[in-house]
Amino acid sequence: MSSLPISGAGDGSWRFKWPVLIPEVRKCVCEPTRRVTIRDGVAVEVICADSQAPDWVAAKMKAWFQAEPAVHIIAPDGSLPEGDEAYALSAKDGVLRIGARTLQGVRWAMATLRQIAQPARGTFCTDAYEAPEFSVQDWPDTDFRALHICAFPEYSPVRIERAIRLAAYYKFNHVILESWGVFRSEKHPWHGWRNGWLTIAECRRLATQAKDLGVTIVPFFNIFGHAAAARGKTGKHAVLDVSPKYQPLFEPMQGWNWCISNPESGCVIRDLVGELHEAFGRPRYIHLGCDEAEPPSCAICCADDYGRRVAAHIKSMLDFVRGLGARPMIWHDMLLQRGDPRWKGLEANGSPETVAMLETLPKDVIICDWYYGSAREDGRYPSLDHFREHGFETMTCPWDDLGGIAAQCDYARRRGMGVICTTWHHLAAAESHRFLSHAAACSWSAKAAEGIRAADVKSYGSMRFVFWTHWRQVGWDTPGADSYPECGFLSDQVLTTVNEG
Repeated sequence: MSSLPISGAGDGSWRFKWPVLIPEVRKCVCEPTRRVTIRDGVAVEVICADSQAPDWVAAKMKAWFQAEPAVHIIAPDGSLPEGDEAYALSAKDGVLRIGARTLQGVRWAMATLRQIAQPARGTFCTDAYEAPEFSVQDWPDTDFRALHICAFPEYSPVRIERAIRLAAYYKFNHVILESWGVFRSEKHPWHGWRNGWLTIAECRRLATQAKDLGVTIVPFFNIFGHAAAARGKTGKHAVLDVSPKYQPLFEPMQGWNWCISNPESGCVIRDLVGELHEAFGRPRYIHLGCDEAEPPSCAICCADDYGRRVAAHIKSMLDFVRGLGARPMIWHDMLLQRGDPRWKGLEANGSPETVAMLETLPKDVIICDWYYGSAREDGRYPSLDHFREHGFETMTCPWDDLGGIAAQCDYARRRGMGVICTTWHHLAAAESHRFLSHAAACSWSAKAAEGIRAADVKSYGSMRFVFWTHWRQVGWDTPGADSYPECGFLSDQVLTTVNEG
């Protein structure tokens, strides 16, 4: 038996060793000269106390491998790996075996199996899959692993569902879904772009699909800054560009902040947050944004103690979310004083008034500390420790810098923090495969983090094609992903038209 290879040959020869697993597993041995065929009748032994596990496995065997398996339920005997997300997976003597304490572990085992299996060779069409004989044991280092996805008007419902499915395939257990003006409120249908597609029914459908795959969708709504629901550099505003009569709800200067001196603004925000929470199945968490707010321009806000108003507004919204039975999450940057040398190189956008909120915020608020740079030379992230010392659960939030992703996830693992990997407007960028695969690996385990680094170095560009394969696989599960604009990772092959006349 040998270790399962994670990358291709490094000598430039025409060899590529399948599979590259994202994230790489903890322990795996295989016998590549012996194979197990996956087709109708294949024996699958499921060892799990959750009564849903056998039917779930059978359904995914049918969907992913076009196979009607013979599922055998084996009573747990105390040998299962520890942890709610841990699993054991093996293929030997024609039998697949999956063992886990929970359905979540079973889900992750099936995701690994799908990455390992290949269509059987030598046929005109796929009629079976094959896997080498192998044995895997795997479990995560980090309990809370989220992929933050932005639903822009330019992204279709198909792309967003496909990204959620990829998050599950890569073993994220949460997706933080932020609407950029596409949520179609039933209480306030004027809020958002007229081509918004995220209806209440669509929210429910996505939540159901995600839950089946082991992912909880966390709705995101900005309750302070970013009220435009559009990227600042575009000059767009998802409400005021099309409905100027709602100007009193927003600060006059660009409408970037909600006007918190207007009680009607608070009523609207509560309605929208409540709708989102209900539509996504009343999840345990809600993200309320609160980053990158601007000074007020409203005459009433300017004449008052704005810091006091901000603190009262945010506390009111936190209390509202708590009343829904959810834990609020907020970004960190307004809680750090801009220009304070302690936060040099980190994100700090706060004023003395907003920084003072840290002393009065309820301790059940989760502070999401975003840092998008490269790994820090001293290896320290003092803002993370600062919030922890004040008694808050804190999560680190990297973006697209590979060194930063690795360093922040390592810091989080060693301190028992969660990880939120952001995508922003780069979900459709050509090089997104790198930060998405690194985010999945580094947030899963130290072993996977080292594996993705080594694979990226040794495979000479093949990692891109590994990701494309996985993106295509989850596309097969996504209705509508076979239309031309949805195929591949970019909607178009030719992005500009040149007039040569």
